[in-house]
Amino acid sequence: MCSLAVITYDSLPYFQFSVYRPLAMFPMFAASALLLFTEFRFRPGDSLLLLFAAYSIGHSLLASIGNGDTGSSIKHTLTLLFGVSIYRVTVYIGALAKEDAELRRRIVICLLIGFVPPLAAGLMQAADAYLIRSGFSGTLTGLFSEKVYRGRIQMLSGEPSWAGIHLLSGGLLLLFLYKKGFRRLLLLPLIGIALMLVLSFSAYAYSVLLTALLIYVLIANKYRGRMLLGLACAVLVIAVGVPYLLETLHVSGYFTDRFQFNFSHLLKADNSFFIRVVFPAIGFLEFARHPIFGVGGGYYYREFADLLLQHFDYGMKFTEVKDLVNLHPEMATSRNLWSKLFAEEGLTGAFLFIGFMAAALRSSRAAPYAQFALALCFSLVMNFDSYSFVNFWLLIGLIRSGFFEEWTVGRAAERDKQNGGELRRTA
Repeated sequence: MCSLAVITYDSLPYFQFSVYRPLAMFPMFAASALLLFTEFRFRPGDSLLLLFAAYSIGHSLLASIGNGDTGSSIKHTLTLLFGVSIYRVTVYIGALAKEDAELRRRIVICLLIGFVPPLAAGLMQAADAYLIRSGFSGTLTGLFSEKVYRGRIQMLSGEPSWAGIHLLSGGLLLLFLYKKGFRRLLLLPLIGIALMLVLSFSAYAYSVLLTALLIYVLIANKYRGRMLLGLACAVLVIAVGVPYLLETLHVSGYFTDRFQFNFSHLLKADNSFFIRVVFPAIGFLEFARHPIFGVGGGYYYREFADLLLQHFDYGMKFTEVKDLVNLHPEMATSRNLWSKLFAEEGLTGAFLFIGFMAAALRSSRAAPYAQFALALCFSLVMNFDSYSFVNFWLLIGLIRSGFFEEWTVGRAAERDKQNGGELRRTA
């Protein structure tokens, strides 16, 4: 519950232990330790995830001997352990919530605690960016972010794209709970999330949503027609509506060029676009060099500089890219979990992880929301490569626990119904 209440806080004031530092992963990890004292066990099919974790950690430690860099292996091991812990706890809570109406109510309350403050901050940033235009919101934003992007909606996240991650994953959960009866509590937050998704003008969030809709159409058993209609509407909004809003609101900035959809120009002119396209491509080039076992968990950076200079040297005009190549190559990451998986683990690790995802796909067959959650998981990691990615494991765990399937009434709900009847009779 504590993790859900701080799910949107991936950066904190005065607490800088990494670039991506979600507070939610710490209560999850502590809870996973407590689960060791219960009879709860992993689900059938999770053996592939455990085998992948064991292989990845062992392989990384062996690679550290040849690379002479134990620190990267330890960091990789920790992020993987945190990810498995988050998944384990979410499966446990999701299964309990199916049977306990009171627990479901607590989940809603915690999600509201997690989303209302950042949504309020996002609305303030929107008012500052499009109406007031004084930059006053930057003071608050700067407490939670090392970089304040003028004119961007990043809520209380370190990056606008991270805010988009929370809006998409949190929006799905709140919409599901809204449909399950929590309408009064969740109507306004859902409106706020929809408003922020549009006004954030995040090309990453839009591309993730479109990709998730497309994947859903491919894997779904039901509502394919509705999702195709939704996909067409989303494309229309992004291709026509967003450029219209940008012009109407007089929005200017580096990010507005992305909605001209000139991708060859963006690759040479937009630092962020270059990184999101080229860094994953380098990962797959590393996979081509080491197809069976990969370069080892945490060691994507070892061949990064050589491959970039060999194939994408025009990116050296970007300061961030030049600094990664010349000053801090050890900080280079693939920015894409699938690229990271194939580059670092090779076919051996990739087959294990994809096998686990196939188990998640089978678990999602029983509910359309679960299928869309899985589609969202596949697309969310297009620009994220950390194995401690809280939103990813949260959705996967809820899918595997059956949380999105039919609920039982539960003892707490039955008591509420009885108490309500007695109150009416008394009145």
